[in-house]
Amino acid sequence: MGRLRRAARKVVAHGVDIVGRKLLRRHESWPSSELWGMTVNDRGHLCVSGHDLVDAAARCGTPLHVVDAVKLERNLSTFLAAFRRHHQRVEVAYSYKTNPLPGVLEHLHRAGAWAEVISHFELWLAFRLGVPAARIIFNGPGKTAEGLELAVSRNIALINIDGLSEIEAIEKLASKHGVVQRVGVRVITSVGWSEHFGLPLSTGAAEEAIRRITASPHMSLQGLHLHLGTGIADIGAYLTGVRDLAAFAARVQRDTAVRLRYFDLGGGFAAPTVRKFSPIDGVLLQHGLPAWPPDLSGDSLAERHAGDIIDALRPAFAEGVEPTVIFEPGRAITGSAQCLLLSVIARKDFGRQVPAIVLDGGRNIVMPPSWQYHALLPVNKVATPGSSYFDVFGPLCHPGEMLFRTRWLPDMQPGDLLAVMDAGAYFIPNQMNFSNPRPAAVMVEPEGWRVIRERESFDDVVRLDLRPDLRRSNWRR
Repeated sequence: MGRLRRAARKVVAHGVDIVGRKLLRRHESWPSSELWGMTVNDRGHLCVSGHDLVDAAARCGTPLHVVDAVKLERNLSTFLAAFRRHHQRVEVAYSYKTNPLPGVLEHLHRAGAWAEVISHFELWLAFRLGVPAARIIFNGPGKTAEGLELAVSRNIALINIDGLSEIEAIEKLASKHGVVQRVGVRVITSVGWSEHFGLPLSTGAAEEAIRRITASPHMSLQGLHLHLGTGIADIGAYLTGVRDLAAFAARVQRDTAVRLRYFDLGGGFAAPTVRKFSPIDGVLLQHGLPAWPPDLSGDSLAERHAGDIIDALRPAFAEGVEPTVIFEPGRAITGSAQCLLLSVIARKDFGRQVPAIVLDGGRNIVMPPSWQYHALLPVNKVATPGSSYFDVFGPLCHPGEMLFRTRWLPDMQPGDLLAVMDAGAYFIPNQMNFSNPRPAAVMVEPEGWRVIRERESFDDVVRLDLRPDLRRSNWRR
């Protein structure tokens, strides 16, 4: 048994060595800043809409989120255009949970996006940003009484029911406020997420929800909803889910007087320049090699298969009704339109196969690269050829602080800048105050750039903890 284990380890090591050599060659030529619509100026600095990111970092400090307004709008319009070529009534309800930066959300709403929210806070924020009730979709498996109260009192466009208990709660609130609340039902198909989400088609729970809703004078069944997962790259599974929903919709409309006006097909579309780590990536990383970069040979799933998705849904369209098809993309819209600038604060060469650099932001603000591939660009040396591999760490005293393994970069020294690409999806909601305040954010437009979030101060971090009324002298028995 011992000999077999040793032999197996040699085989794995040999395989890793072969793959590793090929992988390192690819890393030495990948990626190009052009993938994100960025340019390089005559100073050799990375630019967004012609604006030097080194200058932005000098003015605002780092860590710093940088949002590309032009790419934000282009991503939204490209997504919509892909589907509207096949069905005119298509809307994007942007997933607030993906990137709840108010400046980003406001920009998307001005460009025509609806709001998709999953909590009382996100619903409050949508109203705070001036989103009309008729352009808000409320989803989620844990809607609170306060969240439902706000949604029903404002009679928003659609509440997608996620469990049978929500039906009675919405019915009571709609009666209280004298409205007929428009609702949909989130269904669990034969593929995709289930667990605590939605109502299964297979058990009859979705049909039971339909029966209860159509029997209520205070609710109007307007649509069906599915959301299969995140980072979806398998069109076959996605089309299976859509066909399951379409068959159920056809049956509901055949057996009742309902004519469905909304089909919400969720989000979760993968971003081309980001890839979830596979088991093979795990082996590579364990052996000191970088993960495999994404395959950039084709368009996004939405662009390639928009016609297939709409065709799979068409059997659900009732005669004489032109329904609205809603998508809830997050990363597909904002992911590639945002990067995170970080400064090198230390370099360590001793006792390592490759030198290590320490940045001024770690897992407190750089969480997604722990489970998926993100490119790393040298902001002030983007025109300088790579010279060596580096392991990249954050500043936290935490054993999980390696951010990037074995990345090919120019000679990096304290004061140099790096950009973590595709930071517009799940970086902001996953950030935390681990020993540091949260970073600032700027929006870059052709005419200039502006701060859309101030850097959090030390006082901001502890403001709620140091309230006078919470101190020991104010305790009451």
